[in-house]
Amino acid sequence: MVIVNFSGLDIFLVGELNKEIHSRIASAYGIDDEDVIFQASDSFLFYKGSEQTSFNLLIKVDAPEDYIDSEETVASILMEASKNYSVHVRILFSYYEAGHYYERINKDYPEYIIDNQEVEVDDSEYDEDNDYSEEELYTGNVFEDLEDEDEKPVTLNDFFKRK
Repeated sequence: MVIVNFSGLDIFLVGELNKEIHSRIASAYGIDDEDVIFQASDSFLFYKGSEQTSFNLLIKVDAPEDYIDSEETVASILMEASKNYSVHVRILFSYYEAGHYYERINKDYPEYIIDNQEVEVDDSEYDEDNDYSEEELYTGNVFEDLEDEDEKPVTLNDFFKRK
């Protein structure tokens, strides 16, 4: 498993970049696409208190130590592809022994979700431009029927014990 981790780049831009180079990274390592995953968290790089998103990008690649010979090729792919996303780019490669990676794949489901598997949500009943009034919102005590006879509120633990 190869993990390509991005810090200092908007997560949606990492998604775009991933679509562009995922297969090229796998090919450079001589492995299947399923053996490469990109990771993007809401992470920020800072320098002297100033946030650096899209100005400075740090890419960390974790790979099995057997893949070290592909490092320059992968670095070249990442440098070239990221030039339109950040002013400065730094790449750090870290390697692990193959025996230090574990996975559990549920064979009842596809290993990864891809575009044609995503579920479309029908939100036609919800109008985000509508300013819902408080009259439409229930502001009462949602636990009213769950209160004890002595009028002490029931805790969530008490509620679940009753079930």
